[in-house]
Amino acid sequence: MANFGRLSAIALLLGVLCLEWVSAEEPQLEKKWTFKGNSGAIEIVVTQFLHNGVKTASLQVYSPDQGPRSISEEAGFLSLVLDELPQDGVDLHALGWLSTRLDETDAPLRLAERAAQSSQWRSAVRSGNVPVLYSAVTTLLNDSGAFAEWDAVFRRHGLRLKVAGVEKVGVEPFSKTGAPCPHNANCEHLRVPSMADIQINIYPMSQ
Repeated sequence: MANFGRLSAIALLLGVLCLEWVSAEEPQLEKKWTFKGNSGAIEIVVTQFLHNGVKTASLQVYSPDQGPRSISEEAGFLSLVLDELPQDGVDLHALGWLSTRLDETDAPLRLAERAAQSSQWRSAVRSGNVPVLYSAVTTLLNDSGAFAEWDAVFRRHGLRLKVAGVEKVGVEPFSKTGAPCPHNANCEHLRVPSMADIQINIYPMSQ
């Protein structure tokens, strides 16, 4: 617990850990889709702009009312958006990244189970070092398959996803996640990541 007190103090001093977000010129196109999810509205926004003279596009997935979300449900919405983007003049291979907030009901369970088995996560927690902690969360998100359903949608279009980095990470006791403690893991007193701002890079399958 002392480490987390120190971690919070460091986070307050550092503010938001700065990732290398892409700077760009004014957007050439911006379009928003609003879907009615089982637990509230889900919005997906595409923004297309010129970056160093090359057309680049990004996606954002979020809940405007900050309601609970589902990776599996959102995969269906993303599939519809990807099918429509070429009609809007957006080349799918121009998609560079996707930003979202980890506040679904299913992804955090996968993340918690993976964290319970991760020596890297436990070491990061003991260190109290914010960049080390954020790097560990990025690794956990990729290794746990937290966004597996989204990745499957993109793979149908010759693309793949990989979490590039996180910001504003929150943690909670494993016992509050509702996830089963993995066999041979000690989950007592364990705190695991429960929320984060996430950047997911989009790559061609060939990369």
